[in-house]
Amino acid sequence: MVSSRTLIHAVIGAVVGVVLSFIPFSTVIGGAVAGFLEGPDTREGAVVGALAGAITFLPIAATATVAFLFLGLGFGVSGAPAGGFVFLLFLIVIGTTALLVYTVGVALLGGYLGAYLANEYPEKRTNTRRTIGMGEDDRDGRGPRESPPRSRAGRDDRAEDSSEPTRWREDREREGDDRFEGRDERPRDE
Repeated sequence: MVSSRTLIHAVIGAVVGVVLSFIPFSTVIGGAVAGFLEGPDTREGAVVGALAGAITFLPIAATATVAFLFLGLGFGVSGAPAGGFVFLLFLIVIGTTALLVYTVGVALLGGYLGAYLANEYPEKRTNTRRTIGMGEDDRDGRGPRESPPRSRAGRDDRAEDSSEPTRWREDREREGDDRFEGRDERPRDE
């Protein structure tokens, strides 16, 4: 299922691709922008890149439709042979299909690369999202956040293994509990 956030990223990538259409392979750049904004998951980046390519293709499809209508009406008025009309229709369909595959395929590749870059540079992605007013995202490129297993056989459950202070320790220190003073905070297995 595609979320509204994904569609927004795809539209941003499509706008970049259309604005930079004077540059060869501009759809790669548009897909990369969409994939970078989408996040560090390369699969999601490829999907948003393909969507950006499909949205970028809409003006091309509109132009092909207008060309078909213009040339089709011209053949009907001038009385040209039907074989020429079918051949021209075939060329327009083949050319439009090739442009669709090129636009969507290359944008998909750009989306994959953009997601890869988002994974490699999570701070840059966060700064970019803040700059364009999208806020921070919970996905930072460091993979899924899994909680550590809760089972601590043979250990004292009152103490933590981490060296960072916990709320429990801070509360105990404020209350004057001196169980941890004068010795290592980590319980020892004896």
